[in-house]
Amino acid sequence: MKKRVVLFSVFLLLGIGLFVGVILQTGLGEIWRNLREFSLLHFFVFLGLSFLNFGLYTLRWHLIVKALHKNTIHFGKLFLHRMSGFALSYLTPSAQTGGEPLRILLLHNEGVSTRTATSSVVIDKGLELGALFVFIALGILIALFDGTLPAELHVAMLIALVSMFALMFWVIFATVRNIGFFSSLLRFFRLTKFQKVKSFEEKVLEVEEEISHFYKQHSGTFWLLVPISLIITSFLLLEHYLVARFMGVHMTFLQTFLVSTIPYVAFVIPIPGGLGILEGGHAAIFLALGIMINAFVLVFIIRIRDLCFVLIGLLHASKQGLSMLRQAFQEQKKG
Repeated sequence: MKKRVVLFSVFLLLGIGLFVGVILQTGLGEIWRNLREFSLLHFFVFLGLSFLNFGLYTLRWHLIVKALHKNTIHFGKLFLHRMSGFALSYLTPSAQTGGEPLRILLLHNEGVSTRTATSSVVIDKGLELGALFVFIALGILIALFDGTLPAELHVAMLIALVSMFALMFWVIFATVRNIGFFSSLLRFFRLTKFQKVKSFEEKVLEVEEEISHFYKQHSGTFWLLVPISLIITSFLLLEHYLVARFMGVHMTFLQTFLVSTIPYVAFVIPIPGGLGILEGGHAAIFLALGIMINAFVLVFIIRIRDLCFVLIGLLHASKQGLSMLRQAFQEQKKG
């Protein structure tokens, strides 16, 4: 526990340092001037679009839960549960997976078994990451062939590209062949020789069996979820294009695609919300593309949107936490 706190603190401080560095490099006066020019109406249009996209995120999870669980969970509850997961993920170094245990807990509180709740979240997150990897990979490929990226970054981007494709291939292959993605990693690193890991492996195998069952028995749902996932991820392009347009900058489709994909490699680095890294990544790609825009302001507007979601998610998580405590206290009192 202490090691986790120390690591979190180190990465958080690193992120804050990078964030402050970007601010100083950009200039407070320039940042304030650009923010004032971004109207409140434009922000609410952007926020409304983001809520629509979050509804699609929830729809994907809703369809998965519906396929795995007999009783339907109210869409509104899943929407708030997912937002709570997003909030926790955003505030932890693991920007893409930190909130998933909370989603499992909240879904379990709705009467769904822990195994089914875990399977639904793993499938949902797998589709999300898969679509994001596809978009990032396409962005890297376009940048490499287009000559957008500096030559010194080519090797690093190629390594990232090969790693993403290798990971995606193994996830699909291990699932289809019933090898099990997570359990195969445990065996590969010989972690199963430890007793605690051995007992944990049994639960992992149960979840993997249910995931494999989903892909085989609900293939129609899966193939519906694939385009939904791609549409969800494509909202990144629309959001970046609109924010830049509202800032008075018109980007081409190719420019929008590169700006919306490559910088998000930042979330691989274990810094809460990719703080500082995301801003620097956007600044670098804008510079490489020759786009005259205040990258910090663009990302800052996106972060304000994210913080709105974080606030809603934390409020819902707190309310659910108090409800769980009250329920546990009542059951203990009855017993």
